Amino acid sequence: MKVSLLSIYPDVQSFGLRTISACLKREGHDVDLFFLTREFRERFEEKTMNDLVELTKNTDLLGISLMSNFWDNAIQITRKIKKNYNIPVLWGGTHPTVRPDECLDHADMVCIGESEEAIIELTRKMQKGEYYYDVKGMGFKTNEKKINNGHRPLPGSTGSMFATLDEIPAPDYDYKSHYTLDTTDFVLNKNNGSITKMNLKHLESFENIYMTQPTRGCPFACTFCVNNATLAMYPHQKPIRKRSIQHVINELLYVKENLPFIKKIKFDDDAFFLHSLDDMKELAKQYKEKINIPLMITGATPSTLKRGKLDVLVDAGLIEMRMGIQTAGDRTKVLYKRPHSNEEVENAVKMVNDHKDKVTAWYDIILDSPWDTEEDTIQTLMFLAKLPTPYKLTLFSLLFYPGTDLYRKAKDDGIVKDDVEDIYRRHYNGIKPTYLNNLFVLLNQYVSIDIGISPKIISFLVNKNMRKLKLSWALYKTLKISLPFFKMMREVQTALKDLLKGNWIKIWNQMKKWSLRKKARLRYEISLGFKKLIKTTNIL
Repeated sequence: MKVSLLSIYPDVQSFGLRTISACLKREGHDVDLFFLTREFRERFEEKTMNDLVELTKNTDLLGISLMSNFWDNAIQITRKIKKNYNIPVLWGGTHPTVRPDECLDHADMVCIGESEEAIIELTRKMQKGEYYYDVKGMGFKTNEKKINNGHRPLPGSTGSMFATLDEIPAPDYDYKSHYTLDTTDFVLNKNNGSITKMNLKHLESFENIYMTQPTRGCPFACTFCVNNATLAMYPHQKPIRKRSIQHVINELLYVKENLPFIKKIKFDDDAFFLHSLDDMKELAKQYKEKINIPLMITGATPSTLKRGKLDVLVDAGLIEMRMGIQTAGDRTKVLYKRPHSNEEVENAVKMVNDHKDKVTAWYDIILDSPWDTEEDTIQTLMFLAKLPTPYKLTLFSLLFYPGTDLYRKAKDDGIVKDDVEDIYRRHYNGIKPTYLNNLFVLLNQYVSIDIGISPKIISFLVNKNMRKLKLSWALYKTLKISLPFFKMMREVQTALKDLLKGNWIKIWNQMKKWSLRKKARLRYEISLGFKKLIKTTNIL
């Protein structure tokens, strides 16, 4: 059976889709993976759509993975395929999981939840010509009637065909059967809209990072997060499921042998630090001995991060980690159901900061809550100013994703009127250009270069009387103007340290990377100039 699976995200990691592809290949199916890398606000060119139609002409089933923000692009592809072929189009991912009925207005079938087992059963029945509208964990549309078969046991839980996560194959990185947009500039990641067979250079252009998930599930039900919805779907099943340490190491050994361009490994899950200390020690030992590739971890929370676990991971090669803070506001913590006290957060940050020479720390912050007062926002700003530097902030604008508690509250309060315009077409990184938000951006710029802005200065910047007198604005502008100087000083200090340590390879690689980007940008600007000149000439 021929299956085409489409990732429409800006990167090529797509852990879920790659895993499903591996499951289908193990079943004996012929699978093509397409990575149509686009930001969700950008529609696909007509050339991309025409190439996709040509490359899927023998497909028996076409699947698209999507999150809520990629709604428009999923519809664009589905309509194009439906216009040319009478083949079933399947949608899967977080959005079809929480909004199956809505998705069935466009797709023929949807996957609900983690989908490996459902797709295996579906394709077995389709191949045999059997009735498949009863597959659990899926929804269907037939004769304008919608069918929702509910959930099936989570992989790694009782009742699943996968008794443990170790029974699920590793993500499919057999790039010779994969397609992507034809890259014309690998430095700036520009493409010409046509679809081509993937090669190692395409993979290498996407940050040289290999992403995997040692665990599945999340122990928390934060009201803004999709886990808030999925935990409610499976109230009687254990939410956290772990792969064995050996299974993770075996996957990474394959990566090291077959994907030589990989320069970093990323563990991108929500519950990594729930592994026991003994398991963490075993992982760190094997990772250091057998893998020895710089490690990134995103699954840290203030309550699960422990010094013993962190220390062994740093020794194994941890260079970057991410932790969710989200807010320090007392009222907002209650609204978000964040269980961590500010004291816990501060202790966790100090723990990470003890390794600041080896580990880059990223902390998530959510802004733009319509229920926050200025005092709530200032409380978070003041808290961050007190934390030890350096660290980096990822600033998110609060979105009300369907299925979450905050979505329901926003609907009830009349904040969300049109889901497509108010949610699907909004970017979670697009924070509003308010004065307080600008202070978060400024603080982030200073803490990331290990200087920071003192709480006294932040207090002055947010003082209402100083703001009325425009004195805060004057200080804010002074800090902004001074930033390039401080950045240059830090860069000089770093370069001098590298020179004294004899890190010539690091210095050369940084200079080479800078030179490549400058040359690529110059070529791009020249090509744009020629295009504008030709366009002007044609008009004249």
